[in-house]
Amino acid sequence: MKKRKKLSRTTVFLLWDVLLLAGLLVNWAPGLTGLAWHEWLGLAFGAALLVHTLLHWQWIAAVTRRFFARVSWASRLNYLLGAALFVSFTLIVFSGVMESRVVLTAFGLRFSNVEFWRGLHHASTSLTLWLAALHIAVHWNWIVNGCKRLLKTPACAPMNDLNSAPAPVRVSTHE
Repeated sequence: MKKRKKLSRTTVFLLWDVLLLAGLLVNWAPGLTGLAWHEWLGLAFGAALLVHTLLHWQWIAAVTRRFFARVSWASRLNYLLGAALFVSFTLIVFSGVMESRVVLTAFGLRFSNVEFWRGLHHASTSLTLWLAALHIAVHWNWIVNGCKRLLKTPACAPMNDLNSAPAPVRVSTHE
């Protein structure tokens, strides 16, 4: 019987991040998808963001516990950038739902003050664009190295791959 292979943790993170970036870029221009798809994809993107956060939960918890103690400045910066991205993405999803013309009406709902929510949606979208670009810049070496490894080796790594083993509690510059 052939031994089953498991995706390495790094590969899962990289593939998920590429999927998030692709979703973000597609959903960034509602003219490409139409309003209905834009709104439903936005909700799906909110769920994907939650999965992204859960995938990185060990790192988030480790840095949170030691934020003011034994954590490098690079980790603190990455933590604060991640927190700002989480807040800005949450604002995008929430304000998008509040100004929705398709998703809310599918449930028979309609909120007032749509212009306020639309303004918040556009402002948080602009902020997120800059924060996402900064996030990619900060992690550029990790992205390039991950892509090189992914293209050089099979997508599935052996079970004893160092990346798939639970890492000791340590804080790195990438969540």
